[in-house]
Amino acid sequence: MRSRAKTIVLMLSKTFPRKHRSAGKKTNFQRSLNEGKKIHTIRSGYEAWKHNIEKIQNGNFFLSLRQWVDVPYRSKQEEIKELKNSVGYERISMQYNPETGIVKAIINGKQYLDVTKIAENDGLKWDDFIDWFFGQGTGRTLFQGVIVHFTDFRYTNNQECK
Repeated sequence: MRSRAKTIVLMLSKTFPRKHRSAGKKTNFQRSLNEGKKIHTIRSGYEAWKHNIEKIQNGNFFLSLRQWVDVPYRSKQEEIKELKNSVGYERISMQYNPETGIVKAIINGKQYLDVTKIAENDGLKWDDFIDWFFGQGTGRTLFQGVIVHFTDFRYTNNQECK
């Protein structure tokens, strides 16, 4: 119950952004979230999200997952889910080699070997994941940020993290 708790809003995209290879198509994040397949989101701004998640963990805040009803920033927001207890975070760094198509991920200082699982847990197919973070033709090969977890799952508790 949110009687005294404050809200931290996290927006999930209803459609792929304009510069994405699947631009305009539905992400189906809400369905994936409700089915337990999308168990986190990956964002830039580690320090800000660390601060926000710690406020939730301390008990006076909750996380409101939302999406735009229509055009982003020009339409109302609808709440998809409200979370409090299992919310967590981990630092992530991903390095992409466009020549080989290989992505290496470091989570909380440890290499995570199955990066396709990260994409799946983020609710994305592999090609959409690559394009979301490294964009075709942008030349970006490094992403640094945070995994905002919606469940108790953590990569650093998993044997794939070395």
